[in-house]
Amino acid sequence: MYATLVLDQIWKIRNKAIFENATFSLEATMERLKTRFEETRNLANKKSVEVSAFSPSRSEWRNPPSQCIRINTDAAVKGGATTFFREVASAAESGWDFSTRWMRNRARFTTMATTSILPVDLNAFILGMELDIASLAEAVADYNTSTKYFEASRVREEAMRSVFWNAEMGQWLHYWLMNSACKEVEKWQAQNQNQEAFASNFVPLWIKSFYSDSFLVDKVMKSLKNSGLLCAAGVATSLTNSGEQWDFPNGWAPLQHMLVEGLARTGSTEAKLLAKDIAIRWIRTNYVAYKKTRTMHEKYNVEKIGDFGGGGEYEPQTGFGWSNGVVLTFLEDFGWPKDLTIDCCDA
Repeated sequence: MYATLVLDQIWKIRNKAIFENATFSLEATMERLKTRFEETRNLANKKSVEVSAFSPSRSEWRNPPSQCIRINTDAAVKGGATTFFREVASAAESGWDFSTRWMRNRARFTTMATTSILPVDLNAFILGMELDIASLAEAVADYNTSTKYFEASRVREEAMRSVFWNAEMGQWLHYWLMNSACKEVEKWQAQNQNQEAFASNFVPLWIKSFYSDSFLVDKVMKSLKNSGLLCAAGVATSLTNSGEQWDFPNGWAPLQHMLVEGLARTGSTEAKLLAKDIAIRWIRTNYVAYKKTRTMHEKYNVEKIGDFGGGGEYEPQTGFGWSNGVVLTFLEDFGWPKDLTIDCCDA
């Protein structure tokens, strides 16, 4: 919520600067943000309910109208349609709709158990927001809020290192909750870490708390290289070719961007070179696909340079905002090596 307010304010400033040639006062902007933080916090406190860290509140989902249901798998849901649709809705809300990362049995769509997973990437995003809120609050001398969120970020970072980090694999692993009712605190068990490789396992490297840790960066970088996810045209979303769009062989622009940006921000020369290598692969496949189809695509097949992605529940989309933005960012950050052609011949 707080991060949304910040982004909204930044967007308004940007639009005024571009379209109205307006200037802005940092002091006034921070004061407005402080006021909105207070309003939002007061509103949230009126509606908040105490929930323990491992006992998430759960919405009860009503089944959608029958005419709206089209399940193209073995989804003969027995005795739990409401629960199933809750899991599907939660997976869709995650942005990864759909992926085997949400399924207890990768071969069966109906084993989706999204609300029984502690996700690595979501916690990384929240950690980043907590750090941003703390820094912004400190900048406007709201030290109570700053202290609160710095402490929250410290606790979350510690939890991520304890619950998700797998030193042997050199990755952060999603964690399965075995007590799906979440009525009591669970004891951490190593076997509940999902040891399947997903691009999301490396997303915490995007956060300063982790990319500033040189020892950890070295392990994560080597793990990414050896994971099987790094392909000719970028980083695959998973290693499972399920037919779902957030699985192999698809690669998605936001994931490439987070991994590249995290690697590039480290103090490691080797990690910076890996970031540039991934960026080059991604720029090339976008360019070759554009030359063939005259459009940008929402996802790409990372096995083959210039091939856009498929799978999932709808026709592949073109356009495409995040693909355009990530390619432009990579070109701005890395340029294009003069000794390389940008077609697929020297891939």
